Amino acid sequence: MKKKSGSKLKINLLSALAVLLGAVLIMLIVSVLLADKRQVRAMQTTDLVQPTALATENTPEILTEPSSTPEPTMPPTPIAAEEFGIQPTVVKASNWKNWPVLPETVSQKMIDIYLLGKENNRNPGRFSKVGDSNSVMPSFLSCFDFGELGYVIGEYASLEPAIQNFKWSFSRDSRAAINGITAMGLDTYHTYEDEVCWPYESPTSCEYRLWEPSIAFISLGTNDVYLKKEDFELHMRSLVQKSLDRYVVPILVTKADNLEGDDSFNEIIAQISLDFEVPLWNLWAAMAPLPNHGLRPNDVHPSFSNDSLCDFSGADLKSYGWTVRNLTGLQALDRVWQLLNP
Repeated sequence: MKKKSGSKLKINLLSALAVLLGAVLIMLIVSVLLADKRQVRAMQTTDLVQPTALATENTPEILTEPSSTPEPTMPPTPIAAEEFGIQPTVVKASNWKNWPVLPETVSQKMIDIYLLGKENNRNPGRFSKVGDSNSVMPSFLSCFDFGELGYVIGEYASLEPAIQNFKWSFSRDSRAAINGITAMGLDTYHTYEDEVCWPYESPTSCEYRLWEPSIAFISLGTNDVYLKKEDFELHMRSLVQKSLDRYVVPILVTKADNLEGDDSFNEIIAQISLDFEVPLWNLWAAMAPLPNHGLRPNDVHPSFSNDSLCDFSGADLKSYGWTVRNLTGLQALDRVWQLLNP
């Protein structure tokens, strides 16, 4: 009985040992499997960052502080001024009283007309007068053709080159400057007592054909107030178009009087200036500060000094309409001429 008990004990020990070895074996297998999984994950992570690793290969590791400079960003989209309630500046004919006396710029259109004129026999040393009694010889600008006997330049010596460039245009008896004339009268066809102008040729077309000017003053409206505004505007636009068709740069002129009572004719002139992109000499604004707006009492013609119409050296510029008209007219001519020849 003792022998069997010992044998049984041995069997039990061997069984326990076998179980223990089996458990150890299972643990080893599990450990190997877990290690394989970790290796696979490590390889996958390496694959994800491999481009960076390649880019920095053989580059020593440098530790840096995080940059304080923000990443560049796209500039914000500009916001139109209108979104803030700010309207861009727009030149309006209704605001003509506040326009400058002299044109500040000329349009590219006028420069092109002027250059085409040079190619088509327009004379850059000549201008013409297209207007009523306030444009006829000798009162308007004629003094500049007579040197010291005609004018005293005073502090305006910078205008002398223009006087020399346009010599003999100042005192020319223009075929398109006529007492009592209207825009219609200068735009439509006429018959003439002499044979200088062609039969049924308008005075303006005749003047441009004879004198071949590069620039022309168009100064009308005083006599037109007794006609329809629509007719005045129609023929003023036609006169401007006639000028451009003949490569003549027109300078439109506001009138100093207000015979119509509401200044509407000057607004028409300003609107035409904008529509055709032609320069405007704001005579109304130049004469506004003078006594009686620079006009003779109960008249539409400028006031004048008995001594001179063109003495710019003294107080005449603060007193007489003709003195201001002649100076600012010369300045307007000079300004446009200079702008057309930059």
